[in-house]
Amino acid sequence: MNSVIHTFTSFTTSNCYIVRPFNDDKCFIIDLPPDLHSVIDYVELHNLAIAGALLTHGHYDHSLGLQNFDGNAYINLEDEFLARNPHEQIKSLLGQDIDVDEYKGELHSVDDLESNNIIIHKNPGHTKGSVSYEFPNEGLIFTGDFVFKDSIGRTDLFSGSMEEMNNSLKNTFINFNDEYEILPGHGPSGKVISIKNNNEFIKALLND
Repeated sequence: MNSVIHTFTSFTTSNCYIVRPFNDDKCFIIDLPPDLHSVIDYVELHNLAIAGALLTHGHYDHSLGLQNFDGNAYINLEDEFLARNPHEQIKSLLGQDIDVDEYKGELHSVDDLESNNIIIHKNPGHTKGSVSYEFPNEGLIFTGDFVFKDSIGRTDLFSGSMEEMNNSLKNTFINFNDEYEILPGHGPSGKVISIKNNNEFIKALLND
Protein backbone atom coordinates (compact mmCIF):
# COMPACT_ATOMS: atom_id res chain seq x y z
CA MET A 1 0.00 0.00 0.00
CA ASN A 2 1.56 3.31 -1.11
CA SER A 3 -0.91 5.55 0.70
CA VAL A 4 -0.40 7.08 4.08
CA ILE A 5 -3.61 7.09 6.09
CA HIS A 6 -4.33 9.26 9.08
CA THR A 7 -7.72 9.24 10.77
CA PHE A 8 -9.28 12.04 12.78
CA THR A 9 -12.46 11.60 14.81
CA SER A 10 -14.35 14.83 15.37
CA PHE A 11 -16.37 15.89 18.40
CA THR A 12 -19.44 14.88 16.36
CA THR A 13 -17.97 11.31 16.21
CA SER A 14 -17.51 11.54 12.43
CA ASN A 15 -14.31 10.26 10.89
CA CYS A 16 -12.11 12.34 8.62
CA TYR A 17 -9.31 10.67 6.69
CA ILE A 18 -6.15 11.81 4.96
CA VAL A 19 -5.14 9.51 2.14
CA ARG A 20 -2.00 9.86 0.00
CA PRO A 21 -2.56 7.56 -2.98
CA PHE A 22 0.06 8.73 -5.46
CA ASN A 23 3.27 7.99 -3.53
CA ASP A 24 4.10 11.70 -3.53
CA ASP A 25 3.13 14.70 -1.41
CA LYS A 26 -0.42 15.00 -2.79
CA CYS A 27 -3.24 13.95 -0.51
CA PHE A 28 -7.01 13.88 -0.41
CA ILE A 29 -9.09 14.67 2.65
CA ILE A 30 -12.16 12.47 2.98
CA ASP A 31 -14.98 14.51 4.56
CA LEU A 32 -14.67 17.86 6.31
CA PRO A 33 -15.91 17.75 9.92
CA PRO A 34 -16.66 20.92 11.91
CA ASP A 35 -13.34 20.83 13.80
CA LEU A 36 -11.08 20.78 10.76
CA HIS A 37 -8.15 22.67 12.26
CA SER A 38 -6.26 19.60 13.49
CA VAL A 39 -6.55 18.05 10.02
CA ILE A 40 -5.08 21.11 8.32
CA ASP A 41 -2.36 21.29 10.97
CA TYR A 42 -1.41 17.68 10.19
CA VAL A 43 -1.25 18.40 6.45
CA GLU A 44 0.99 21.42 7.01
CA LEU A 45 3.22 19.63 9.53
CA HIS A 46 3.88 16.81 7.05
CA ASN A 47 4.35 19.17 4.07
CA LEU A 48 1.50 17.63 2.11
CA ALA A 49 -0.33 19.25 -0.80
CA ILE A 50 -4.10 18.92 -0.77
CA ALA A 51 -5.37 17.61 -4.12
CA GLY A 52 -8.96 18.05 -2.96
CA ALA A 53 -11.58 17.20 -0.38
CA LEU A 54 -13.95 14.32 -1.16
CA LEU A 55 -17.27 14.60 0.65
CA THR A 56 -19.26 11.40 1.08
CA HIS A 57 -22.49 13.33 1.67
CA GLY A 58 -23.80 16.69 2.80
CA HIS A 59 -24.62 16.22 6.50
CA TYR A 60 -23.04 18.89 8.67
CA ASP A 61 -20.83 16.48 10.65
CA HIS A 62 -19.12 15.59 7.37
CA SER A 63 -19.21 18.94 5.58
CA LEU A 64 -19.31 21.87 8.02
CA GLY A 65 -15.53 22.13 7.72
CA LEU A 66 -16.12 23.58 4.25
CA GLN A 67 -16.29 26.93 6.04
CA ASN A 68 -12.57 26.59 6.89
CA PHE A 69 -11.34 24.73 3.82
CA ASP A 70 -9.35 26.42 1.07
CA GLY A 71 -9.25 24.05 -1.87
CA ASN A 72 -11.37 22.07 -4.32
CA ALA A 73 -14.22 20.25 -2.60
CA TYR A 74 -16.04 17.48 -4.47
CA ILE A 75 -19.56 16.26 -3.65
CA ASN A 76 -22.47 14.59 -5.39
CA LEU A 77 -24.49 17.70 -6.19
CA GLU A 78 -27.64 15.85 -5.16
CA ASP A 79 -26.42 16.83 -1.67
CA GLU A 80 -25.41 20.39 -2.48
CA PHE A 81 -28.39 21.83 -0.59
CA LEU A 82 -27.42 19.93 2.56
CA ALA A 83 -23.79 21.01 2.41
CA ARG A 84 -24.69 24.64 1.84
CA ASN A 85 -27.41 24.82 4.49
CA PRO A 86 -26.25 23.20 7.74
CA HIS A 87 -28.39 25.39 9.98
CA GLU A 88 -31.65 23.47 9.60
CA GLN A 89 -29.88 20.10 9.91
CA ILE A 90 -28.27 21.08 13.19
CA LYS A 91 -31.51 22.50 14.54
CA SER A 92 -33.40 19.33 13.59
CA LEU A 93 -30.80 16.89 14.91
CA LEU A 94 -29.73 18.69 18.07
CA GLY A 95 -33.02 20.37 18.92
CA GLN A 96 -31.36 23.73 19.36
CA ASP A 97 -30.85 26.78 17.23
CA ILE A 98 -27.16 27.35 16.48
CA ASP A 99 -26.03 30.25 14.34
CA VAL A 100 -24.26 28.73 11.33
CA ASP A 101 -23.79 30.58 8.06
CA GLU A 102 -24.83 29.24 4.68
CA TYR A 103 -21.84 27.97 2.71
CA LYS A 104 -21.47 30.11 -0.41
CA GLY A 105 -18.17 28.83 -1.76
CA GLU A 106 -17.65 26.70 -4.85
CA LEU A 107 -18.57 23.03 -4.84
CA HIS A 108 -17.36 20.66 -7.56
CA SER A 109 -19.34 17.69 -8.81
CA VAL A 110 -17.84 14.26 -8.19
CA ASP A 111 -18.51 13.66 -11.88
CA ASP A 112 -15.74 16.18 -12.63
CA LEU A 113 -13.15 14.46 -10.44
CA GLU A 114 -10.22 13.50 -12.65
CA SER A 115 -8.19 10.67 -11.19
CA ASN A 116 -7.45 7.20 -12.49
CA ASN A 117 -7.03 5.96 -8.94
CA ILE A 118 -10.49 6.84 -7.60
CA ILE A 119 -13.74 5.04 -8.39
CA ILE A 120 -16.89 6.86 -7.32
CA HIS A 121 -19.89 4.79 -6.26
CA LYS A 122 -23.21 6.61 -5.99
CA ASN A 123 -25.11 4.85 -3.21
CA PRO A 124 -28.23 6.83 -2.23
CA GLY A 125 -30.15 5.84 0.86
CA HIS A 126 -28.66 7.70 3.80
CA THR A 127 -29.00 10.82 1.66
CA LYS A 128 -29.89 11.25 -1.99
CA GLY A 129 -26.32 12.17 -2.83
CA SER A 130 -24.39 9.67 -0.71
CA VAL A 131 -21.28 8.31 -2.41
CA SER A 132 -18.38 5.99 -1.61
CA TYR A 133 -14.83 6.57 -2.81
CA GLU A 134 -12.84 3.50 -3.80
CA PHE A 135 -9.07 3.58 -4.13
CA PRO A 136 -8.43 0.27 -5.94
CA ASN A 137 -4.65 0.55 -5.90
CA GLU A 138 -4.79 0.82 -2.12
CA GLY A 139 -7.65 -1.63 -1.48
CA LEU A 140 -9.64 1.03 0.39
CA ILE A 141 -13.25 2.19 0.21
CA PHE A 142 -14.48 5.25 2.12
CA THR A 143 -18.22 4.76 2.62
CA GLY A 144 -19.29 7.73 4.73
CA ASP A 145 -22.61 6.87 6.36
CA PHE A 146 -23.56 4.25 3.77
CA VAL A 147 -22.07 1.18 5.45
CA PHE A 148 -20.47 0.83 8.88
CA LYS A 149 -18.65 -2.15 10.34
CA ASP A 150 -21.69 -3.28 12.33
CA SER A 151 -24.63 -1.35 10.86
CA ILE A 152 -25.83 0.82 7.99
CA GLY A 153 -26.70 4.50 7.72
CA ARG A 154 -30.04 5.76 8.98
CA THR A 155 -32.62 6.64 6.34
CA ASP A 156 -35.11 8.75 8.31
CA LEU A 157 -33.45 12.12 7.68
CA PHE A 158 -34.04 14.58 4.84
CA SER A 159 -33.67 12.88 1.41
CA GLY A 160 -33.03 9.48 3.05
CA SER A 161 -34.81 6.43 1.68
CA MET A 162 -34.85 2.85 2.91
CA GLU A 163 -35.81 1.64 -0.55
CA GLU A 164 -32.81 3.38 -2.08
CA MET A 165 -30.59 2.09 0.73
CA ASN A 166 -31.68 -1.47 0.01
CA ASN A 167 -31.00 -0.98 -3.68
CA SER A 168 -27.56 0.49 -2.97
CA LEU A 169 -26.64 -2.42 -0.70
CA LYS A 170 -27.82 -5.00 -3.22
CA ASN A 171 -26.33 -3.32 -6.28
CA THR A 172 -23.23 -1.52 -4.96
CA PHE A 173 -22.00 -2.86 -1.65
CA ILE A 174 -22.45 -6.49 -2.65
CA ASN A 175 -20.03 -5.90 -5.54
CA PHE A 176 -17.23 -4.42 -3.43
CA ASN A 177 -14.04 -6.46 -3.47
CA ASP A 178 -14.13 -8.80 -0.47
CA GLU A 179 -10.50 -8.09 0.43
CA TYR A 180 -10.82 -4.31 0.50
CA GLU A 181 -10.99 -2.32 3.72
CA ILE A 182 -14.11 -0.26 4.46
CA LEU A 183 -13.35 3.04 6.20
CA PRO A 184 -16.71 4.44 7.34
CA GLY A 185 -17.90 7.88 8.38
CA HIS A 186 -18.26 6.74 12.00
CA GLY A 187 -16.68 3.97 14.03
CA PRO A 188 -13.99 1.41 13.20
CA SER A 189 -13.00 0.02 9.83
CA GLY A 190 -13.49 -3.56 8.62
CA LYS A 191 -12.86 -5.85 5.67
CA VAL A 192 -15.68 -6.10 3.15
CA ILE A 193 -15.89 -9.88 3.57
CA SER A 194 -16.09 -9.54 7.35
CA ILE A 195 -18.89 -6.97 7.07
CA LYS A 196 -20.79 -9.21 4.64
CA ASN A 197 -20.50 -12.12 7.06
CA ASN A 198 -21.02 -10.36 10.38
CA ASN A 199 -23.06 -7.19 9.87
CA GLU A 200 -26.54 -8.34 10.91
CA PHE A 201 -28.33 -5.54 9.01
CA ILE A 202 -26.63 -6.49 5.75
CA LYS A 203 -26.91 -10.23 6.31
CA ALA A 204 -30.67 -9.92 6.87
CA LEU A 205 -31.11 -7.86 3.73
CA LEU A 206 -28.96 -9.99 1.47
CA ASN A 207 -30.57 -13.20 2.71
CA ASP A 208 -34.09 -11.82 2.24
